[in-house]
Amino acid sequence: MKCTVTYLRSIVLWLVCMTPLWAFSQNITVTGTVQDEAGDPLIGATVQQKGSGNGIATDVDGHFKLSLPKNATLVVSYVGYTTQTVAVDGRTNLTIVLKEDSEVLDEVVVVGYGQMKRSDLTGSVTSVGEDAVKKSIATSVDQVLQGRAAGVQIQANSGTPGASTSIRIRGINSLNATNQPIFVIDGVVIDSTTDDETSNPLSSINPSDIVSMDILKDASATAIYGSRASNGVIMITTKRGKAGEATVTYDMYLGWQEMPKKYDLLNLREYAEHHNYRAEYISSVDQSAAFIRPDLLGKGTDWQDELFRKAFMMNHSISETV
Repeated sequence: MKCTVTYLRSIVLWLVCMTPLWAFSQNITVTGTVQDEAGDPLIGATVQQKGSGNGIATDVDGHFKLSLPKNATLVVSYVGYTTQTVAVDGRTNLTIVLKEDSEVLDEVVVVGYGQMKRSDLTGSVTSVGEDAVKKSIATSVDQVLQGRAAGVQIQANSGTPGASTSIRIRGINSLNATNQPIFVIDGVVIDSTTDDETSNPLSSINPSDIVSMDILKDASATAIYGSRASNGVIMITTKRGKAGEATVTYDMYLGWQEMPKKYDLLNLREYAEHHNYRAEYISSVDQSAAFIRPDLLGKGTDWQDELFRKAFMMNHSISETV
């Protein structure tokens, strides 16, 4: 009986020892190449067995080599490309083509003299696209930025048509010099050296011609434009010609302008009573002969109704791109 038990233990021990070898024998060596749609190898792409930690990065030629089960599934990923799942199905050599992720690659911003992907940018950039421009009814570029760019404060200097505005990017930085940013329009620098209230250099640009606006205020801006960019840079890209047939674009809008809310002011009789009350108790306020009998006065003229009326407006813009 003792010999039989010892014999059974030996068989069980032999089976336990042989199990890893049997499992390992089920694996196959899979080699392959990861490349893009143009056929160029992708260096450093991650090739990993799904549901396990078995994985590797491709070499300088986009090649990889893994020991995998015959029915394994590979997950291949690379920055800027769509992650792909590939079933091995007993194959020993694979060619995996990754497609570009358009949602990631289309996110491009203007920096300095060139462009770069937002994912590669570490500085502070705020962008206003063409769609935001189309949704707004603006007569100048600064009105398009108003309320659409984080950290940008825009305030009108006067009510004169075409008057300039004060633009502050992340607050005031200078006590004795201008705080205006510089504007770079299609590579041409417009330097706002003074806070002039009489003219607006941006009023000559048609907002419907704008493709995008990027607001910079970091090292990438000052490295190109120096101390002039200490208050920030607003880079404006306008529409330009493209290869192909000519395209004619016509934009038009109609609308009405009106005050969103009237101020609650005193009428003529209430003002006369208020003036007489102040004249009675404040020595510096003189009595007025016009306000002797406030009860005989009417409501007077509502100057808000006289000055602010509903105004009809329209805009027509036609442009051609060759």
